[in-house]
Amino acid sequence: MELTGVTALEKDPFLSQRTGGGEEKKGGGAKELGKDSFLRLLTTQLQYQDPLSPLESTEFVSQLAQFSQLEQMTTVNQTLGSLVDSNTSLNNYAVTGLVGREVQVVGGSIPHVAETDSVLSYLLEEDSGRVIIQVEDDAGSVVRLIEAGPQEKGVWNVFWDGHDQDGNLLPSGKYQYTVSAVDSSGGPVTSTTYTSGRVEEVTFNNEVPYLVINGGNIPASSLVSVIN
Repeated sequence: MELTGVTALEKDPFLSQRTGGGEEKKGGGAKELGKDSFLRLLTTQLQYQDPLSPLESTEFVSQLAQFSQLEQMTTVNQTLGSLVDSNTSLNNYAVTGLVGREVQVVGGSIPHVAETDSVLSYLLEEDSGRVIIQVEDDAGSVVRLIEAGPQEKGVWNVFWDGHDQDGNLLPSGKYQYTVSAVDSSGGPVTSTTYTSGRVEEVTFNNEVPYLVINGGNIPASSLVSVIN
């Protein structure tokens, strides 16, 4: 913020302690001009102004207005900071209420139980001419490919019977699935997979809440819906 008409500033004891007559240096960078420094500069300007060329009243009023705006901005920033902190605390408190609830989150994990069907839920952003679902075991090996055929855009639920590609019944465990889709002309279609489970607990890492679902930590921001 530039001040005009300042002369003989080197006589001021406050400014004489500054590096190079400017703002205080720290860590090699210039410190931002705060409201206290602004007021000192304005007072010094008035003290050492040239009597033969005094500061114009309009210029003085303009600098006072700048000071007022600076103080208001400082107050607004402090208020916004407090609101953000309060909102974060409230959101974190609300997330803890999800413990024990059945939820749906973004992700492709399958907590498969042997001899039961698992629901594979996903969203297609566009109409698709072909959709293939790939199921992998916990080691990353592909155990099943499901040809879902053409599907319109929207949310789809496909049931996996728990068998591998050769028809063998797979044991209970953690599995993953991905969805590959193309449109009628062969262009890729964006898809988002969902997984469901009961929230076992809520943990926090750097004030960011995570839901523990099916043994994995899922960011609370990935929450899609609360089922029950």
